[in-house]
Amino acid sequence: MNLTKSICTLLFCSIFSIVGLQNSNAQLDPNTRDILLLTKWFEGEFDNDSQLWFEGRMKVEDVHERVHAIHARIDAPKIGKHVFYVEEYTGGDTTNITRQRIVSFKSNAPAEEIEMELYFIKDAKKYQGAYKKPEIFKDFPQDKLFGLDGCNVFFKKVGEQYEGSMKDKACVFGENDLKRYSVHNMTISQNQYWRVDQTYLVKDDSFYKGHPNDIPHKMRRADMYSCDVNFYIKSYAEPDEGDVAIKGLKIHDQGGFAWVTYPKDNKKYGFQLRDKEYPFYATGSDFFMMRFIEERKTRSNILVTAEPDAKKLSFNSGWVSCFCQKIEE
Repeated sequence: MNLTKSICTLLFCSIFSIVGLQNSNAQLDPNTRDILLLTKWFEGEFDNDSQLWFEGRMKVEDVHERVHAIHARIDAPKIGKHVFYVEEYTGGDTTNITRQRIVSFKSNAPAEEIEMELYFIKDAKKYQGAYKKPEIFKDFPQDKLFGLDGCNVFFKKVGEQYEGSMKDKACVFGENDLKRYSVHNMTISQNQYWRVDQTYLVKDDSFYKGHPNDIPHKMRRADMYSCDVNFYIKSYAEPDEGDVAIKGLKIHDQGGFAWVTYPKDNKKYGFQLRDKEYPFYATGSDFFMMRFIEERKTRSNILVTAEPDAKKLSFNSGWVSCFCQKIEE
């Protein structure tokens, strides 16, 4: 009896010690909360349409390229615990995909630092649009990925945001006179994603590629809306069997566009949403707009509300109407 009791006591103590050690290790990691918050803010879609809109009005010399970034969280335990598929397109053209990556965040405890491991995808074109079906990465083998030494990004919390960068001149690639290093600085907050992405030649530190100054691409979080469009043969008040209804168009609020063709005249019409921060006035500086435009025309109809982040927006011009509602998480 005493022997059985001793064995049970020893077993209980051992289990308790293991659990206690695990909890202790978690409590000793200074990045436990920050890695959850950083990856929460990193997830989503981002666009710098507002930046270009502002630069155009200020007649800025070095206008930034339009970038739309999609960060989709994926379940890929073979790669890590906090893993994302990253896909970007430029110029507002969803088919002009310029970046595909897998990134994984990990704590570098005991240092107060979070490391973003960056991977390139072999045969990346096969995975374009994979953010729509992230389950394909469930058992994604690591031999389909490759990285570059020194090219990871290291984050620290600064105030209410996270600032990350590569180690100085550590991410080196290319050969001979085109051997170059990358400067990749990132700032992530709850609704903003800013990035400086440049390369310089190793031989003389001269600028090689990227935006020519240190002003970052200032991307804002893009929220998605579901929009219903109706074209009327007579008017919205006089239903006709020739009326056309298009349901469930997905448009994001950072300059997102959706184009539809009206069968009656075979013309294309675009619908755009813009949630703006207007910097020129101290009050009344934010607004939300819906734009309706015919393809290859310069004039457009615009509906504006002074309520930023509006959850619903609609217009009706008699022969066409559009109603958009924010898609809540």
